[in-house]
Amino acid sequence: MTVYGTALAERFARKHPDARKPLSRLLDVFTHAKWRHLADLKADFASADYTASGVTLFNLGGNKYRLATVIDFNKQELFIDSVMTHEQYDRETF
Repeated sequence: MTVYGTALAERFARKHPDARKPLSRLLDVFTHAKWRHLADLKADFASADYTASGVTLFNLGGNKYRLATVIDFNKQELFIDSVMTHEQYDRETF
């Protein structure tokens, strides 16, 4: 899977150093993933949430942070939309 938006994740990790390791592990999994559809992704990340607007949300750091992505399974592309604290996530709508 090709991952876009890693600079956004890196900026977030600079502001929240304890998110660096979980973000790095997640990005590594993303780059090696070959998910064909949501069920494949859910096999690896059962707690990932898919919203009606097409955003897939991942928990990070013991649910302290959230990573919002848009995934094109056909093109094998994952776009990082945002990385947020749980508090920031609670204020967002997806």
